Amino acid sequence: AMPIYTIGLKMDPALLGMALAVPRVVGGIADTIVGPRSDNSHSSWGRRRPYILLGGLSGGCLLPLMWCSPSHSQWGMFAWVTGMVSIFSIAYSVFTIPYNALGYELSTDYDERTRVLAWRGYFQLFGTLASAWFYWFCLRPIFGNEVVGARWLSVLIGSIMIGGTLWTFAKCRERRLEHRQPSIPIRQALELTISNRPFLLLQGGQQMLALGMGITGALGTYVHIYYVCSGSKQTASWLSGWGGSLTIFTSMAAIAFGAWLSRRLGKREACLVAIGIVLSSICLLPILLTPKHPSLSVVAWLIAALGMPCTSLMFSSMIADVCDEDELTTNMRREGAYSAVNSVANRVMQIGLVLIGGFLPRLAGYVNPSAPLTPELLERMKWLLIGIQFFTVCGAAAILWFFPISRARAEKTRQILDDRKKELSLRVVATPLLEGAPATTL
Repeated sequence: AMPIYTIGLKMDPALLGMALAVPRVVGGIADTIVGPRSDNSHSSWGRRRPYILLGGLSGGCLLPLMWCSPSHSQWGMFAWVTGMVSIFSIAYSVFTIPYNALGYELSTDYDERTRVLAWRGYFQLFGTLASAWFYWFCLRPIFGNEVVGARWLSVLIGSIMIGGTLWTFAKCRERRLEHRQPSIPIRQALELTISNRPFLLLQGGQQMLALGMGITGALGTYVHIYYVCSGSKQTASWLSGWGGSLTIFTSMAAIAFGAWLSRRLGKREACLVAIGIVLSSICLLPILLTPKHPSLSVVAWLIAALGMPCTSLMFSSMIADVCDEDELTTNMRREGAYSAVNSVANRVMQIGLVLIGGFLPRLAGYVNPSAPLTPELLERMKWLLIGIQFFTVCGAAAILWFFPISRARAEKTRQILDDRKKELSLRVVATPLLEGAPATTL
């Protein structure tokens, strides 16, 4: 959106920033509605798949329209972007919240859950690698300009979205509930979710880690360009491009490593090891962030990329275990509600990263953007960057240390739930005979 609207359509970046912030709020509201609704839904196609179909098809059709503003005035484009991206955010919520919930419930096995979500992670990495070349695609001469290129790119991506949606809808099979669970109000469902202590600890660790690694974006940009690369934007862009591409392959290895480590140690322990790897990359920054050898900074990225995807995998898999504990208490499967609250927490964190991160250069003393960056100022920025990341990542590890669901506890919970379902099935089968019904009924 930034290069297409600000450069291609000459839209005010400040207006565009506001236009892109509103849909995050709209999407957050939609998440809280869609999650509990999918938990309470009952259809011959299942609880999740009808939403996945509706949201995926709608999103794929809406995507090209984002670049087709009928007005080229500043406020006309603001209204179009705000409206279209907000509608798209609703479609995205309708798709992704039930989709994540379906991922949590595809397996009841402690380790297989991690393997299932690992495969999702591999496909996401391919999408990340492709997106790095989107702007390059839009600028191909055949399109004439980047706006037309964005429209054709969106037609291509929208078609892939629709194809993936139809594939998911046709091939994924939901586990049938043994009994039709009662519907509960959305507010009550959300209150039950946010009162779950293991889930709160999981969210605390996840958001603390995201805060530490994401809030320093603006600060990191200054350090990367003006300190490490001595002000050379060409060197900085070259390092970012190749370094970003290399981290994709490191991330793929990290997902496989996380699945293996989880089987050996357990999910909480694997997550703590991964956080330790991220922490080691931060501890090396005083050595690796040096103008003498700019390419050394890529080493820190690669080490961090070995830990961060592993933590994401563990967080997702542990949410599935939390849902089992929730069923033990509520006697309901509520993956949709947990997926919704997790998504809202991520959205709030993203908004916070944008708002707070922009003030960190001021905290280092960079008050006037037109003033030159002195060596002393850049040195303060470097140590502020390292300090914030170090203490927030340590905080994430401290929170997750108290996460109570171990392998033994998760497997015991699963056994109780399976025994409960067997007992319920026997009771349902035996009821007709107890009421004097003929044996043929059985």
